[in-house]
Amino acid sequence: MAAASMKFRERIDWLHETNWLTMFGYAWVTLICGHLLLFALPDAAAPHFKRPLLLLPLLLLVAKDLASAPDFARRMRRVARPGTAWSTRLGALLPPEFLALIKLDRAMWRSLSCWLRRATPPVRPHGTVLTYTRQGAYSTVLALAMCAVLIELPIDAMIASLLIDNPRARTVLHVMSVLSALYTLAWVAADRWQVRAAGGHVLTDEVLDLSVGIRAFGSIPLNAIEHCERVAEPRDKWCKRHGVALRDTVVVSPFDAPNLVLRLDPAQPVTITYYQFEKTGPRYVFLYLDRPEQLAAMLVD
Repeated sequence: MAAASMKFRERIDWLHETNWLTMFGYAWVTLICGHLLLFALPDAAAPHFKRPLLLLPLLLLVAKDLASAPDFARRMRRVARPGTAWSTRLGALLPPEFLALIKLDRAMWRSLSCWLRRATPPVRPHGTVLTYTRQGAYSTVLALAMCAVLIELPIDAMIASLLIDNPRARTVLHVMSVLSALYTLAWVAADRWQVRAAGGHVLTDEVLDLSVGIRAFGSIPLNAIEHCERVAEPRDKWCKRHGVALRDTVVVSPFDAPNLVLRLDPAQPVTITYYQFEKTGPRYVFLYLDRPEQLAAMLVD
């Protein structure tokens, strides 16, 4: 009984620690795999499995929603005070990650506008620049994303022409495919402008200023950093080995696996904005740096 209760508690913790964006990704993958399974099943068996397989993605989202019920109750109590604006009350009905995604999308379009107008990048503090794109996979990932978009367009057009006889439906799919490709390319251009404008993290005499464009940024006072440690394993394994909950961590990296972790002083809580979601008081900050030993040495000095 105790083992079953512990397993149940672990599942609830996993639902808490998995953000909504990742959960939607799991639901999408489950939906695609379910459809592939339906194609593989015999015609006589497929109708019996169709509804259960379509319900699986919804069950994932419902489970996440139920696990987030305590957080929802806290938000409702916070906005129930007299004088709270109606927009704040309405926003409290949605998970904070949803509102953060809306902010992220708006920030992306602003960044794209800055890139098109060749605007001056935001001024960064003066200090030692700690780069993360020279030896990492950032440029490779962007190149792969652009190639995938350009390759996908003719493939989508060919598949639509082969499988869909209705000209109007085929035209709608073509337009949707082009708009999706343009949206992806806009994201790539905006993110590249932001990351190149940031240039890396900046270490000053007082703070470590973190910036990965609009995706992650924040400022950590140097006296709030208790310990700096190199990481040579995935974050999940490191946290499990040290007994650290994933919800007490935040990752600040373009795409690469972190190779450095900072342990922060809980008496001096900092706020790290991760995909426009403000995470207050993380205990551990995982970073990827081209030269992690540089920051480790400077913090020791």
